[in-house]
Amino acid sequence: MSSVSDIQNQLTEVLNKVAKKLNLKKLSLNLNLNALKGDGFLGDFYKVSITDGETKKKYDLAIKKAPTEKVRREESRIDLAYENEILFYSEICPAFRKFEEDHGISKPFDSLPEYFASDGQLGKELIVLKDITKEGFELREKDLLLDDDHANLIFKTYGHFHAISFYLKEQKPEEFSRLTKSLKNIWNEDFVKDSLVNIIKSHVEIAYEALDPREHAEIMVKLKKYIENCEEILFESVNYTGKYFGILHGDCWSNNMMFKYQDPQQHSKVEEINLLDFQLCMIGNPVCDLSYFFYAGGSKELFDKLDDYFNIYHESFSKAAKNLGSDPEKIFPREALTRDWKIHSRFGLLLSLLVTKMKLVSKEDAVDDFKSYRQESDGSTHFLPRGQSRHCLTNMGLTTVAHIGRSNEILG
Repeated sequence: MSSVSDIQNQLTEVLNKVAKKLNLKKLSLNLNLNALKGDGFLGDFYKVSITDGETKKKYDLAIKKAPTEKVRREESRIDLAYENEILFYSEICPAFRKFEEDHGISKPFDSLPEYFASDGQLGKELIVLKDITKEGFELREKDLLLDDDHANLIFKTYGHFHAISFYLKEQKPEEFSRLTKSLKNIWNEDFVKDSLVNIIKSHVEIAYEALDPREHAEIMVKLKKYIENCEEILFESVNYTGKYFGILHGDCWSNNMMFKYQDPQQHSKVEEINLLDFQLCMIGNPVCDLSYFFYAGGSKELFDKLDDYFNIYHESFSKAAKNLGSDPEKIFPREALTRDWKIHSRFGLLLSLLVTKMKLVSKEDAVDDFKSYRQESDGSTHFLPRGQSRHCLTNMGLTTVAHIGRSNEILG
């Protein structure tokens, strides 16, 4: 485990690198070495700033640093997660921006925090990004369901984001291959297959137990298949073999999105979004991203408007693709989105039941639960909801499963 002095030395070193990149003179550093505890277990966060001694311009930064505990690193392959995220920010993002700038696009995709530097040394991984909270961005309370305004913005944002890599795959296949060949599909790592699948399966069982056999008999028959074939259903999507694929965000629940509002006090009139955390970034079908965030944060009111959101997404996708010189109906037609949803939104359903637990516990408990979830031989007992958390999961899972079973026919 790193000492405070080790952390201070590493942060100082990387911030000096940032200062050199920005050509700052006589800089002063302000380091807050009290890590901010978050909901994940793949990193600690530090708020820091650097100031140019001549111009007095201040840069507020957020540093995401990998944990150093041996067990955590080995069991969750944190090295691969940081390889993915560093690759995304240092190579994929700049390539995306250049492609759009080369096509004269006035508003390139910018729904990401600015990247400054990273360290990929094994055991010392970290990433330096702009602290966008200073610009008014904030996390939405994780236990709040999405409303229509947020859902509109998220579907629109993913439409633009996905279109860039679809264009790249079609128009510049060699460049697409170069940028993505080092992306690791973390879903295929042993810790996922050995433990996380069992945890997800246990959450499906809770949703199943919440159903009323008199009212939901048909849905229960279908959901039973999820319990019996959880791993097969999950990996059919994460190892997508069809032709409609691109670069995905990968971990799309609400805690990996920050929003900016016209009225911050009331959290109303959302106007901007930044996507965060690309450690699970992978190649796959866009439905994995869309269904994950939608079912993890949606409500019956949103579920009933799914086709409208498809239109919003595809209009955004089409606009971005056309601006880049691609035919959207060729690279990802509207009917393909609807068809693929019936298969690959199963991924979103499974992840939504898992993420609901994380939404209902404190930040400290979420980290502690995830740290200990492998201590049982079957990997399925620690990260399970209890008490009020279990009751809320039951109700939320019931709403999602019942709607999907009746409306979208993806459970069959």
